[in-house]
Amino acid sequence: LVDARDRIIAVLGGVPHGSKGKEWQAVEADAAAAAIRCREASMFTEAQKHGRRGNFASRTVGYGYGNGRRKPQNYRVSSRANRNAMQELLRNKAIRRISGFQNALFNTFCHKNYIEYRDTNQEIQRKQPELQANFPNTAFAAATFNLGPLSFSPPHMDPDNRASSWCADTNMGPFDPDKGGHLVLWDLGLIIRFPPGSTILFPSALITHSTIPIQAHETRYAMIQYSSGGLFRWRNNGFQ
Repeated sequence: LVDARDRIIAVLGGVPHGSKGKEWQAVEADAAAAAIRCREASMFTEAQKHGRRGNFASRTVGYGYGNGRRKPQNYRVSSRANRNAMQELLRNKAIRRISGFQNALFNTFCHKNYIEYRDTNQEIQRKQPELQANFPNTAFAAATFNLGPLSFSPPHMDPDNRASSWCADTNMGPFDPDKGGHLVLWDLGLIIRFPPGSTILFPSALITHSTIPIQAHETRYAMIQYSSGGLFRWRNNGFQ
């Protein structure tokens, strides 16, 4: 998607080139199964099951800065069982392949921002080695996993994210993408078909967005990578 000056503002990334058949379908199915195992092995508070983004279980990992934090900090995951379930999900091969595809799209279509994200993370992690990256080769500082089983959201924005860049959103099923799961970009007047296994990158801090509900007997999960805008302000202000 481009604006009036032909600047890319969002990317409908689909699936990796050459992987439209059974190979990527298997990756998506394995990732969905890993999300189910994570949810079943975890405990969630009511706030984590009924947030402003919808009535589904979710978990955020990685690190960020803002909301009263005095410096960049890891997002807290309470209890050993929850941490173990999350680490198993992050080590899952299919989840890592999705992360790799999200990063490849980001680097291809928004290279300057990708470099800034990567360099910012590396510099902050050198200053604070206690900060934990979710994946070995990701430019994003954080990830949120919508663990369903019915993951769809009302209209909202994500104001803590970097305003001048993108989040990367990949969804998983199974669900019928002709009958639900569409991504709605309200400010652009667009309703976008969003099949399981597909990836979309867009500025979630600037565009009001939502997800059309899926059918009651279906399931939908999502993996979203992003970085909070505060991390870049922290770096640009001399790490203070």
